[in-house]
Amino acid sequence: LMTDILIRNLDNKLDKALKIRAVQHGRTRESEIKLILEAALSKRPEKRSLADVLMDIPKLDVDTDELFKRPAGFPRNPE
Repeated sequence: LMTDILIRNLDNKLDKALKIRAVQHGRTRESEIKLILEAALSKRPEKRSLADVLMDIPKLDVDTDELFKRPAGFPRNPE
């Protein structure tokens, strides 16, 4: 089963770029769009090491002890 998709209000510059790209690849505009969608949706997320993920966490420009400081007058063990 195949589905048709209608794209409304497509910018003329984008439409022209799609037509040019399709001609460069010897395809119709519709087949070029289909291949672009297939390529975009078939990408798997990049596997990254935990170290790389941790290195991407932004550094805070504040003293982290200040972030967790107990406000004055706040009891340590409220009952």
